Amino acid sequence: MEVLLENCDWVLTQDENRRVLRKTSVLVKDGLIEAIGRGLKGGDLVVSGEGKVLMPGLINTHTHLSMTLLRGYAEDLPLDEWLRERIWPVERKLTGRLCYIGALLGCLEMIRTGTTCVVDMYYHAGEVARAVHESCLRGFIGQGMIDVAGSDEVRISNEPLRKDFLNATYKAVESIRGLRDPKVKPIIAPHAPYTCSDELLAEAILLAERLDTLVHIHLAETRREQALFQKTYGCTVVEYLDKLGFLTPRVLAAHCVWLTKHDVRVLAERGVSVSHCPVSNMKLGVGGVAPIPEMLEFGVAVSLGTDGAASNNTLDMFETMKFAALLQKHSRWDPAVFKAQQILDMATVSAAEALGLQGRVGCVKEGLEADLILVDLKTPSLQPIHGPESLVANLIYSAKGLNVDTVLVQGKPLMVEKTVETLDPEAVYSLAEEGLEELGIKA
Repeated sequence: MEVLLENCDWVLTQDENRRVLRKTSVLVKDGLIEAIGRGLKGGDLVVSGEGKVLMPGLINTHTHLSMTLLRGYAEDLPLDEWLRERIWPVERKLTGRLCYIGALLGCLEMIRTGTTCVVDMYYHAGEVARAVHESCLRGFIGQGMIDVAGSDEVRISNEPLRKDFLNATYKAVESIRGLRDPKVKPIIAPHAPYTCSDELLAEAILLAERLDTLVHIHLAETRREQALFQKTYGCTVVEYLDKLGFLTPRVLAAHCVWLTKHDVRVLAERGVSVSHCPVSNMKLGVGGVAPIPEMLEFGVAVSLGTDGAASNNTLDMFETMKFAALLQKHSRWDPAVFKAQQILDMATVSAAEALGLQGRVGCVKEGLEADLILVDLKTPSLQPIHGPESLVANLIYSAKGLNVDTVLVQGKPLMVEKTVETLDPEAVYSLAEEGLEELGIKA
């Protein structure tokens, strides 16, 4: 299929030189960007770019899609209480069908708000992957794994639990590969150092190496987690994982809030990538602020994640970009600590690098896969535009996901002029209502 994105007011290429083009068309053919220029002709589908900016699709490197069913369910609680008293009890009721329904709702939200690629860690990963596949998004999907239950003070593996989660992971990998969708890949997803034993963490790394996949884990999200490892093992959680040999370039670590400068240096030396989740961190009151400037200084690949809709409460990456910038400026007493362009990089090219997709997606260049979005600039909050820097600033500080007009993934239109093409929104909403009744949390 050929798609012509015609006469775009602006094109943010996000290429090596961060070129910004004016009044330019982009021709997409067989999933790739065929040509970029003026006066291009062709296209089985022609979408007007007038009054719009064309840019790479946004990449969400940490979420739990099926938690859309829990949006607004457990509010204004600290993380430990939120998890143990509200979220985990409901999650025990989740079935594959419910995770599929929740993931469909999440996919619909991501399409509507301009996310083209997602990294997900949750239960029933095969069903989550099926939803991502049906929506035609790009995804890295992992089955969450836990084998430490009870007191955090003792990280002793519950062997039957470990075997159950490993078996579920093997089943999920088979199911995901059975989709035969090169855009949807399995990953290995141990939940966190405090919920996984040394044995499970070691098996996770070995499995990832054998399957040649990413490893995704929550890391140093709270001061409580850091204090646990200091008290029990006499070192930080990052130092502990390093001693285990867990930290490798395969690892994508979510949160990384409570880190020392030495921790940051270790992550950089081991090639670990980080997914920064500012909205969730603030909402759950984790207290600290991820040391993003130090991470970038040491060369850590930093991307952005929304976290789940139960702790954010949206999957809108435009909102996450804004909060990522504001949180750092506020906490450092320095409005210049981050520029809008750096934040946009985190959601596009840096995220592609973290996922091993550099040279495939993350920028607008001929020959790359066409994961692209058009954002409608004809709205009061995005006007005026004084030039390229003003445009980028408007997108980071003023845009909302609902300003997204058109979404393509690997050249396939998922939404055209704000009409979703790959999912039926009303059917998804109806399924979500059924899901709430099954969970027993519908009022």
